[in-house]
Amino acid sequence: MSRHIRVDHAQVAATLREQPGKWLTVGEYRNTSSVDTVAHLIRTGRQYTGTRYQPAGAFEARTQLTDDGTLLEARYVGAQPKHPASVSQSLDTERVLGQIQRGELRCGPGAAREIADRHEAAYGDAFHGSPAEALLNSLAWGEALASLTFREVA
Repeated sequence: MSRHIRVDHAQVAATLREQPGKWLTVGEYRNTSSVDTVAHLIRTGRQYTGTRYQPAGAFEARTQLTDDGTLLEARYVGAQPKHPASVSQSLDTERVLGQIQRGELRCGPGAAREIADRHEAAYGDAFHGSPAEALLNSLAWGEALASLTFREVA
């Protein structure tokens, strides 16, 4: 097995930046734990390798087994936005908001009171707590639900 050659991470990062998208060799490591750690640090831009591979997510890394150990390759993909430009609602969210707007679903304190009244009429105090406690719990849930803000779907 060949002797491990120390990697000049500053030079490697600079070379990767000069050739975005191209996989280049970082180095060959004898210990798989070491190569996995360095690959993780490159991907996340952590401080072990200095600030050479920052911002986090600007570099990708991959490993490949060789006869002498594990080869580490990386490429520069550019700074990735931390948050997507826009967040879209799931289809379920749009469906439920539509049902609320059409009156097919009810929410809020009024709906919670109706549920509590129906519960009391049907079951009395057969379940845990008194009807008054059930009403208070329903009202608390109704107020909590009513406090949630929803964005209208166009």
